[in-house]
Amino acid sequence: MRKADKITVYAATKGKGVRAILGEIIEELPQAHQLGIRLFKRNVKALYRKSMLGFAWALLPPLVTAMLWVFLYHNGVIQPHVGNIPYGIFVVCGTLLWQIFSEGVFMPLRVVQDNQSILVKINIPREGLLLSGIYEMLLNMVIRALVLTLLLLLFGGSLLHMGILWAMISMIVIAVAGFSCGLLLTPLGLLYQDIVRILNIGMPFLMYLTPVVYAVPSSGTLGSLMRFNPLAPLITTGRQWLVGIPPTTLGAFWISTAFFLALFFFGLLLYRRSLQRIIERMGA
Repeated sequence: MRKADKITVYAATKGKGVRAILGEIIEELPQAHQLGIRLFKRNVKALYRKSMLGFAWALLPPLVTAMLWVFLYHNGVIQPHVGNIPYGIFVVCGTLLWQIFSEGVFMPLRVVQDNQSILVKINIPREGLLLSGIYEMLLNMVIRALVLTLLLLLFGGSLLHMGILWAMISMIVIAVAGFSCGLLLTPLGLLYQDIVRILNIGMPFLMYLTPVVYAVPSSGTLGSLMRFNPLAPLITTGRQWLVGIPPTTLGAFWISTAFFLALFFFGLLLYRRSLQRIIERMGA
Protein backbone atom coordinates (compact mmCIF):
# COMPACT_ATOMS: atom_id res chain seq x y z
CA MET A 1 0.00 0.00 0.00
CA ARG A 2 1.34 3.41 -0.97
CA LYS A 3 2.28 5.65 1.91
CA ALA A 4 0.21 8.84 2.02
CA ASP A 5 2.01 12.00 1.01
CA LYS A 6 2.52 14.59 3.69
CA ILE A 7 0.10 17.48 3.36
CA THR A 8 0.91 20.86 4.85
CA VAL A 9 -1.92 23.29 5.47
CA TYR A 10 -1.16 27.00 5.83
CA ALA A 11 -3.94 28.51 7.88
CA ALA A 12 -4.58 32.07 8.92
CA THR A 13 -2.67 33.05 12.03
CA LYS A 14 -5.45 35.12 13.58
CA GLY A 15 -5.73 34.48 17.28
CA LYS A 16 -2.37 32.76 17.60
CA GLY A 17 0.21 34.03 20.03
CA VAL A 18 3.70 35.22 19.21
CA ARG A 19 5.32 31.98 20.36
CA ALA A 20 2.97 29.90 18.21
CA ILE A 21 3.67 32.01 15.12
CA LEU A 22 7.43 31.89 15.66
CA GLY A 23 7.16 28.12 16.17
CA GLU A 24 5.39 27.75 12.82
CA ILE A 25 8.00 29.88 11.09
CA ILE A 26 10.84 27.79 12.54
CA GLU A 27 9.07 24.54 11.66
CA GLU A 28 8.59 25.61 8.05
CA LEU A 29 12.09 27.05 7.72
CA PRO A 30 13.60 24.07 5.80
CA GLN A 31 10.82 24.21 3.18
CA ALA A 32 11.07 28.01 3.06
CA HIS A 33 14.83 27.73 2.51
CA GLN A 34 14.36 25.33 -0.41
CA LEU A 35 11.79 27.64 -1.99
CA GLY A 36 14.00 30.66 -1.38
CA ILE A 37 16.98 29.00 -3.06
CA ARG A 38 14.91 28.07 -6.14
CA LEU A 39 13.50 31.57 -6.47
CA PHE A 40 16.94 33.09 -5.89
CA LYS A 41 18.49 31.00 -8.68
CA ARG A 42 15.61 31.91 -10.98
CA ASN A 43 16.08 35.62 -10.27
CA VAL A 44 19.83 35.41 -10.85
CA LYS A 45 19.33 33.71 -14.22
CA ALA A 46 16.69 36.27 -15.19
CA LEU A 47 19.06 39.10 -14.27
CA TYR A 48 21.74 37.80 -16.63
CA ARG A 49 19.22 37.05 -19.37
CA LYS A 50 17.45 40.42 -19.36
CA SER A 51 20.32 42.78 -18.57
CA MET A 52 23.53 43.62 -20.41
CA LEU A 53 25.27 44.80 -17.23
CA GLY A 54 23.96 42.13 -14.86
CA PHE A 55 25.36 42.47 -11.34
CA ALA A 56 27.06 45.74 -12.26
CA TRP A 57 23.76 47.35 -11.28
CA ALA A 58 24.57 46.44 -7.68
CA LEU A 59 27.50 48.88 -7.92
CA LEU A 60 26.62 51.54 -10.48
CA PRO A 61 24.08 53.61 -8.47
CA PRO A 62 26.28 54.16 -5.38
CA LEU A 63 29.47 54.65 -7.44
CA VAL A 64 27.84 57.20 -9.77
CA THR A 65 26.44 59.05 -6.75
CA ALA A 66 29.87 59.01 -5.11
CA MET A 67 31.56 60.32 -8.27
CA LEU A 68 29.07 63.20 -8.44
CA TRP A 69 29.75 64.27 -4.86
CA VAL A 70 33.52 63.93 -5.31
CA PHE A 71 33.25 66.13 -8.42
CA LEU A 72 31.32 68.78 -6.48
CA TYR A 73 33.84 68.60 -3.64
CA HIS A 74 36.91 69.04 -5.83
CA ASN A 75 35.29 71.96 -7.65
CA GLY A 76 34.58 73.81 -4.41
CA VAL A 77 30.79 73.56 -4.65
CA ILE A 78 30.62 71.78 -1.28
CA GLN A 79 33.15 71.77 1.55
CA PRO A 80 31.94 69.20 4.09
CA HIS A 81 34.04 68.50 7.16
CA VAL A 82 34.76 64.75 7.24
CA GLY A 83 37.73 64.62 9.62
CA ASN A 84 40.90 62.80 8.61
CA ILE A 85 39.25 60.54 6.02
CA PRO A 86 39.92 61.52 2.38
CA TYR A 87 36.61 62.67 0.94
CA GLY A 88 36.71 60.16 -1.93
CA ILE A 89 36.94 57.22 0.50
CA PHE A 90 34.41 58.85 2.84
CA VAL A 91 31.71 59.21 0.20
CA VAL A 92 32.35 55.86 -1.54
CA CYS A 93 32.04 53.99 1.76
CA GLY A 94 28.96 55.99 2.69
CA THR A 95 27.10 55.50 -0.59
CA LEU A 96 27.85 51.77 -0.75
CA LEU A 97 26.60 51.30 2.83
CA TRP A 98 23.53 53.38 2.03
CA GLN A 99 22.81 51.26 -1.06
CA ILE A 100 22.73 48.16 1.17
CA PHE A 101 20.09 49.82 3.34
CA SER A 102 18.09 51.15 0.40
CA GLU A 103 18.03 47.77 -1.32
CA GLY A 104 16.81 46.18 1.90
CA VAL A 105 13.89 48.61 2.17
CA PHE A 106 12.55 47.76 -1.29
CA MET A 107 13.40 44.04 -1.32
CA PRO A 108 10.54 42.47 0.74
CA LEU A 109 7.80 44.21 -1.20
CA ARG A 110 9.46 43.50 -4.54
CA VAL A 111 9.87 39.76 -4.01
CA VAL A 112 6.28 39.39 -2.79
CA GLN A 113 4.89 41.40 -5.70
CA ASP A 114 6.98 39.43 -8.21
CA ASN A 115 5.48 36.17 -6.89
CA GLN A 116 1.97 37.44 -6.29
CA SER A 117 0.42 35.04 -8.81
CA ILE A 118 2.01 32.06 -7.02
CA LEU A 119 0.68 33.23 -3.65
CA VAL A 120 -2.87 33.52 -4.97
CA LYS A 121 -2.90 30.07 -6.64
CA ILE A 122 -1.05 27.77 -4.23
CA ASN A 123 -0.05 27.57 -0.58
CA ILE A 124 3.69 27.95 -0.09
CA PRO A 125 5.94 28.81 2.86
CA ARG A 126 5.61 32.57 2.55
CA GLU A 127 8.87 33.22 4.35
CA GLY A 128 10.55 31.53 1.36
CA LEU A 129 9.87 34.68 -0.64
CA LEU A 130 11.65 36.75 1.98
CA LEU A 131 14.58 34.32 2.03
CA SER A 132 14.99 34.62 -1.74
CA GLY A 133 15.32 38.38 -1.29
CA ILE A 134 17.77 37.94 1.59
CA TYR A 135 19.95 35.61 -0.52
CA GLU A 136 19.93 38.16 -3.33
CA MET A 137 20.94 40.90 -0.91
CA LEU A 138 23.78 38.76 0.47
CA LEU A 139 25.11 38.18 -3.04
CA ASN A 140 25.00 41.89 -3.85
CA MET A 141 26.64 42.64 -0.51
CA VAL A 142 29.55 40.32 -1.30
CA ILE A 143 30.01 42.03 -4.68
CA ARG A 144 29.97 45.47 -3.06
CA ALA A 145 32.37 44.36 -0.34
CA LEU A 146 34.87 43.05 -2.92
CA VAL A 147 34.72 46.27 -4.95
CA LEU A 148 34.99 48.38 -1.80
CA THR A 149 38.03 46.35 -0.75
CA LEU A 150 39.65 47.03 -4.12
CA LEU A 151 38.89 50.76 -3.90
CA LEU A 152 40.35 50.99 -0.39
CA LEU A 153 43.54 49.34 -1.60
CA LEU A 154 43.75 51.67 -4.62
CA PHE A 155 43.34 54.72 -2.35
CA GLY A 156 46.19 53.50 -0.17
CA GLY A 157 44.08 51.97 2.58
CA SER A 158 44.99 48.93 4.60
CA LEU A 159 43.00 45.77 5.19
CA LEU A 160 45.25 44.51 7.98
CA HIS A 161 43.12 45.60 10.92
CA MET A 162 40.32 44.02 12.93
CA GLY A 163 37.94 46.78 11.89
CA ILE A 164 37.45 45.05 8.54
CA LEU A 165 35.76 42.10 10.25
CA TRP A 166 33.55 44.43 12.27
CA ALA A 167 32.75 46.36 9.07
CA MET A 168 31.36 43.17 7.53
CA ILE A 169 29.12 42.81 10.58
CA SER A 170 28.00 46.42 10.21
CA MET A 171 27.00 45.71 6.59
CA ILE A 172 24.81 42.84 7.76
CA VAL A 173 23.25 45.05 10.44
CA ILE A 174 22.55 47.78 7.86
CA ALA A 175 20.95 45.18 5.57
CA VAL A 176 18.76 43.99 8.48
CA ALA A 177 17.79 47.60 9.19
CA GLY A 178 16.62 48.16 5.64
CA PHE A 179 14.88 44.80 5.40
CA SER A 180 13.07 45.44 8.69
CA CYS A 181 11.68 48.74 7.42
CA GLY A 182 10.65 47.04 4.19
CA LEU A 183 8.88 44.24 6.08
CA LEU A 184 6.78 46.74 7.98
CA LEU A 185 5.72 48.44 4.74
CA THR A 186 5.07 45.27 2.71
CA PRO A 187 1.44 44.66 3.81
CA LEU A 188 0.47 48.24 2.99
CA GLY A 189 2.53 48.18 -0.21
CA LEU A 190 0.60 45.14 -1.45
CA LEU A 191 -2.68 46.99 -0.95
CA TYR A 192 -1.69 50.49 -2.07
CA GLN A 193 0.72 51.41 -4.86
CA ASP A 194 1.23 54.78 -3.17
CA ILE A 195 3.72 53.15 -0.77
CA VAL A 196 6.31 52.56 -3.50
CA ARG A 197 5.84 56.09 -4.82
CA ILE A 198 6.26 57.52 -1.32
CA LEU A 199 9.44 55.47 -0.86
CA ASN A 200 10.85 56.68 -4.18
CA ILE A 201 10.31 60.27 -3.05
CA GLY A 202 11.29 59.82 0.59
CA MET A 203 14.48 57.76 0.32
CA PRO A 204 16.62 60.63 -1.12
CA PHE A 205 15.46 62.89 1.73
CA LEU A 206 16.33 60.20 4.27
CA MET A 207 19.77 59.88 2.68
CA TYR A 208 20.43 63.56 3.32
CA LEU A 209 19.35 63.09 6.95
CA THR A 210 21.96 60.32 7.26
CA PRO A 211 25.76 60.89 7.26
CA VAL A 212 26.29 59.32 3.84
CA VAL A 213 28.06 62.11 1.93
CA TYR A 214 28.92 64.36 4.89
CA ALA A 215 29.52 63.87 8.59
CA VAL A 216 27.01 64.64 11.33
CA PRO A 217 27.09 68.42 11.95
CA SER A 218 28.10 69.37 15.47
CA SER A 219 25.22 71.85 15.77
CA GLY A 220 22.11 73.07 14.03
CA THR A 221 18.80 71.49 13.09
CA LEU A 222 20.35 69.01 10.67
CA GLY A 223 22.79 67.82 13.32
CA SER A 224 19.94 67.30 15.79
CA LEU A 225 17.90 65.33 13.25
CA MET A 226 20.88 63.13 12.41
CA ARG A 227 21.56 62.39 16.06
CA PHE A 228 17.98 61.10 16.40
CA ASN A 229 18.30 59.03 13.21
CA PRO A 230 18.94 55.38 14.27
CA LEU A 231 20.57 54.69 10.92
CA ALA A 232 23.24 57.39 11.42
CA PRO A 233 25.46 55.47 13.89
CA LEU A 234 25.30 52.37 11.68
CA ILE A 235 26.67 54.26 8.67
CA THR A 236 29.20 56.26 10.69
CA THR A 237 30.55 53.28 12.65
CA GLY A 238 30.63 50.99 9.60
CA ARG A 239 32.64 53.55 7.64
CA GLN A 240 35.08 54.11 10.51
CA TRP A 241 35.64 50.38 10.83
CA LEU A 242 36.28 50.13 7.10
CA VAL A 243 39.04 52.74 7.13
CA GLY A 244 40.55 51.58 10.43
CA ILE A 245 39.47 54.49 12.63
CA PRO A 246 38.31 53.78 16.21
CA PRO A 247 34.52 54.21 16.19
CA THR A 248 33.15 57.31 17.89
CA THR A 249 29.52 56.17 18.09
CA LEU A 250 29.95 52.55 19.19
CA GLY A 251 27.36 52.72 21.97
CA ALA A 252 24.76 54.21 19.64
CA PHE A 253 25.66 51.55 17.05
CA TRP A 254 24.69 48.70 19.40
CA ILE A 255 21.53 50.50 20.53
CA SER A 256 20.48 50.93 16.88
CA THR A 257 21.35 47.29 16.19
CA ALA A 258 19.06 46.13 19.02
CA PHE A 259 16.32 48.48 17.79
CA PHE A 260 16.38 47.16 14.22
CA LEU A 261 16.57 43.52 15.34
CA ALA A 262 13.41 44.07 17.40
CA LEU A 263 11.87 45.82 14.39
CA PHE A 264 12.75 42.83 12.21
CA PHE A 265 10.92 40.36 14.46
CA PHE A 266 7.92 42.67 14.73
CA GLY A 267 7.86 43.07 10.94
CA LEU A 268 8.10 39.30 10.48
CA LEU A 269 5.12 38.75 12.78
CA LEU A 270 3.13 41.45 10.98
CA TYR A 271 4.01 39.90 7.61
CA ARG A 272 2.89 36.46 8.79
CA ARG A 273 -0.35 37.70 10.35
CA SER A 274 -1.47 39.98 7.54
CA LEU A 275 -0.39 38.17 4.36
CA GLN A 276 -3.18 35.56 4.38
CA ARG A 277 -5.88 38.24 4.45
CA ILE A 278 -4.11 40.22 1.76
CA ILE A 279 -3.80 37.12 -0.47
CA GLU A 280 -7.53 36.47 -0.09
CA ARG A 281 -8.25 40.06 -1.05
CA MET A 282 -5.94 39.87 -4.09
CA GLY A 283 -7.57 36.65 -5.24
CA ALA A 284 -11.12 37.97 -4.85
